[in-house]
Amino acid sequence: MYKYIFRILPVCIALIAIGQSASAQTQPRWLSVGSLNNFFMPVGNEREHALVTQQQFGLQWPAVYNNQNSQAAKGLWIGTTNFTDENGVEYPYKLVHAGPRTSGLDTFFPMEHKLIGRYGPTEVFVDGDASFNNPDEVDEVDPNLPSDRMIYTRVNTSLGITMERRIMQFTNAFHDNYHVMEYTFTNTGRADDTDEVIFPNKTLENVRFFWQYRYSVVNETRYVVGNASGWGKNAMTDRIGDGLGPNYGADPRLAGHFTWHGLMTNPPAIVDYNHIGGPIWTGANSADIAADDTSGRLGAYHFVGNAFLHIDTAPGNTAHDPNQPSTMTETESDDDLNRPNDSFNETRMEQEYRRFMEAGRTPRHAFLVTPSGVFEEQTQDPSRGSSGGYSAASGVGPYTLAPGESVRIVKVEAASGIGREAAQAIGEAYKLSDGDDDEDIPYEVNGTVYNFNKNEWVFQGRDSLMLTFNRALENFLSDYSAPKAPQPPSVFNVDSGGDGIYLSWEYPDAETANIQGFEIYRAGYRRDSSYVRIATVDPNVREFADTDDNPLGGPIRGIDYYYYIQAVGLDNQNTGAALTPADRALRSSRYFTQTYDPAFLRRQPGETMDQIVVVPNPYIDSAGTDVSFERSRIFFFEVPGRARIDIYTEMGEHIQTIDHSDGSGDAEWNLNTSSRQRIVSGVYIASIENLDTGERVTRKFVVIM
Repeated sequence: MYKYIFRILPVCIALIAIGQSASAQTQPRWLSVGSLNNFFMPVGNEREHALVTQQQFGLQWPAVYNNQNSQAAKGLWIGTTNFTDENGVEYPYKLVHAGPRTSGLDTFFPMEHKLIGRYGPTEVFVDGDASFNNPDEVDEVDPNLPSDRMIYTRVNTSLGITMERRIMQFTNAFHDNYHVMEYTFTNTGRADDTDEVIFPNKTLENVRFFWQYRYSVVNETRYVVGNASGWGKNAMTDRIGDGLGPNYGADPRLAGHFTWHGLMTNPPAIVDYNHIGGPIWTGANSADIAADDTSGRLGAYHFVGNAFLHIDTAPGNTAHDPNQPSTMTETESDDDLNRPNDSFNETRMEQEYRRFMEAGRTPRHAFLVTPSGVFEEQTQDPSRGSSGGYSAASGVGPYTLAPGESVRIVKVEAASGIGREAAQAIGEAYKLSDGDDDEDIPYEVNGTVYNFNKNEWVFQGRDSLMLTFNRALENFLSDYSAPKAPQPPSVFNVDSGGDGIYLSWEYPDAETANIQGFEIYRAGYRRDSSYVRIATVDPNVREFADTDDNPLGGPIRGIDYYYYIQAVGLDNQNTGAALTPADRALRSSRYFTQTYDPAFLRRQPGETMDQIVVVPNPYIDSAGTDVSFERSRIFFFEVPGRARIDIYTEMGEHIQTIDHSDGSGDAEWNLNTSSRQRIVSGVYIASIENLDTGERVTRKFVVIM
């Protein structure tokens, strides 16, 4: 449903002429061209229900599949001591809050929020309709951008600190499951939604920056396992780089948190098998899962987390401070201090600063639940008696910021795991074992067969997340030298026909010499099923007919099909930098060209003109209750394979011509005139001509808008 919401938003903005400042406060931007998708708000943080009133929304990986959200809420607090505001009121502790529940718009003032692309977005159409999941709304194009996409946000705060946040996404398949976030905090003295300097001479003392992450892995399995998993009550959170436990292969320069789907015992899960990894045995338990999705596949094999890549030692000293972050802890997600916060309540702000921001490095949550550290054998409840489970929390500081001084903090947020195919195979084997937690399951990885039990397989995903963190660190330290993936097609069309499905695309002429061709992939029945490469074509080719002539077999009537196309780069473009495997050519991201709406073989052409029917007739508009624009269609069935359809009002005014040439017996009209105006209620007449024989018939139909 959300894709329709985002189509409407730009139109609404234009109609009501929102000014730049107001627009900046309301419009999200998405990073959606890699396997990790997330939205980002102009306030500089993504609180609970920031975009939709859904407990788990955002941090979608792998985003091509449905209901892969692992984000419940985030918080960003900035605190200082001995602060005097513009009215002369003195505060021993002064904090501003954005999240995890507070909007922050009374103390965080969005000034600028835009998505910058190294190139423009790809337009994807299925049977003439735009097809996408999360939007890629590029505001500016900068060919020198170090990443493929970057969101730039600038926010003033009532402390006089201006925050700049640069969030980068890469489409190299070995770097597309993380986002790098560069924060710069500057004492500008600007403390409202203008550029006026309100505090020109104020030095800020003991400045601390504090983040919270309420992860919940993942919403697809929420009602399979139990509702409480939706707000992260079963979240197990561990750390790296705190000096208190193992680093699991992460680079020792990293410090951060990561979370996975733990075993829920209070309240107990509604399934009677060990649900680490989220095995799905009964799809009908969940509105988010098809009723026939009962193979046992692992639905919550994900590991998600964040880590610091760089923390300035002090203003003017950009060397990384290995003693930071000063605070690494886990907070009760429903702690009273995480309720709606108040930047004028002195008592609460002191508690927030001293109990949260100055918490230091406390014992790790995961080890408090399972002291042995063998988390595959976890038995105790991760919530530890709390109502909402635990959130990851980390803090940096304290700093002294004189006017004009700044500090830079760089983080990465990532998701990884054993992957969908492994999750399918291992989950099926676990179900076939009737939930035997000790049974070894053989599975082949890179040509070698390994044997682990189900939970041990799930925890191989932890290694994958650590590799992702390491790649992000190497990419950052090398000034973002990870090899660039090829540029994707700028337009991708998929058109259903009577004897095949026809694909065409556009590609920048200047980039053709930088690729060795295109690969086309297809899946049948459902978008989230397995894709097969059905064609490899030369770099100058711009169309492909998926028909019975396809050596791999053409489409079958009655089955829905989904496609994506990738440009294949030259072998020598992959330098192997930033831990990128150097033994293969890189491909453009499938997320640019993935189709989210089905194409299918249309019916064969009608044999006689008198078989032509108009459906539905009468047409009754359902726009008042359904925002799916694709439903606003009139269909003409049993038409000739080549036909011209002229639409007239009852008064004889010609309003539209439909040129039908795809060889099928189906044609459709989107109820717009040739001048792109929506029609009104009335009686309409269609004159249909067979372009091969010259025969002509008319059909009358009624439209009620």
